[in-house]
Amino acid sequence: MEKSENKNFLMHKIKEGYSIAIPAYGRPKEYEELLQSILDMNRMPDEVVICEDFSKERSVITQITNQFKPLFELKNVILTYVENEENLGYDANIRKLIDIALYKWVILIGNDDLFLKSGLEEIHSFCQRNNSVAMISRPFVRFEKDINKPLGISRILSEETIIKKGDSPKLIFRACGFVGGLVINKTWAKELATDKYDGTLYYQIYLAAHAFCTNGIGYLSMPSVAGRAGNPPLFGDSDKDGKTHMSGAYSAKARASMWKGVIDISNDVERFYKVKIAQELRKELMIRQSFHIFEMNVGVPKKILFELKTELEKLSLFNHCFPKLLYFINLNFGKNAYYFYYFARKIFQ
Repeated sequence: MEKSENKNFLMHKIKEGYSIAIPAYGRPKEYEELLQSILDMNRMPDEVVICEDFSKERSVITQITNQFKPLFELKNVILTYVENEENLGYDANIRKLIDIALYKWVILIGNDDLFLKSGLEEIHSFCQRNNSVAMISRPFVRFEKDINKPLGISRILSEETIIKKGDSPKLIFRACGFVGGLVINKTWAKELATDKYDGTLYYQIYLAAHAFCTNGIGYLSMPSVAGRAGNPPLFGDSDKDGKTHMSGAYSAKARASMWKGVIDISNDVERFYKVKIAQELRKELMIRQSFHIFEMNVGVPKKILFELKTELEKLSLFNHCFPKLLYFINLNFGKNAYYFYYFARKIFQ
């Protein structure tokens, strides 16, 4: 089992096949459940590659990985385990996983999410018919603690398609904001590697914006993964992540920093390809995504709400009546604003 950084990985020839890529940081219990969900799939990947990003639970994660290694070997799956010598942060760790993966199709998944039994079958079927697509997104099952008690399915489109130039650029964020189950065509992505957006926590949006403007983003008709709701974010303490992001919570400044990253990415990609995407992505953040951010801030002190409003104003993302309405609801109804968001989801999802 590989346990140290190995730059020779970067020189290998890309093989046809599937690498499941896990940016591991903390959450050993959920990590163990994820590995088991991979073993339980109807179709096995060719490789599972894990980059442990210098968390306090490294020894436990290593122990769990060692326990699963012979189980994967029995199914002819390569298990590559790398321990980062320092905390790289989310974006750099994702980029590293793509770099060292042995196979063409790199399937990203957070270490607290799960694969569905038919997950890789769904992906394989699509890849067989769309071999040059740049990325693939998917609907996903939402759950909290028990996958057998799902909260529902998050889906942005009703059928399989390829999202590309000519479609709404808003779909870039809707399809790829959540990283679990995103598939990256390594052959396409290898030339795009950059650390310019490290600290935004949205490296996948950088790739997705390029995919939209080039080979397209595939979208599966059926879910391949399940995303765990309610877990606090864990970002580590890298220089680029830790100065803004607080592990275990989304502060107003942290969320604003993430959205500024999306704005910067969209502006840069628009200039590069001369494809209009920036304005629509800004609208997506200001309207649809503001629902999520204010929903996450139900019942918080008024000081925090004011900080959130201030940060959004700095980015000109508070100009629409919708975020203003949500701010008013949270400010005046406190914890009872929960019912507004609950019924809104029931009606519109």
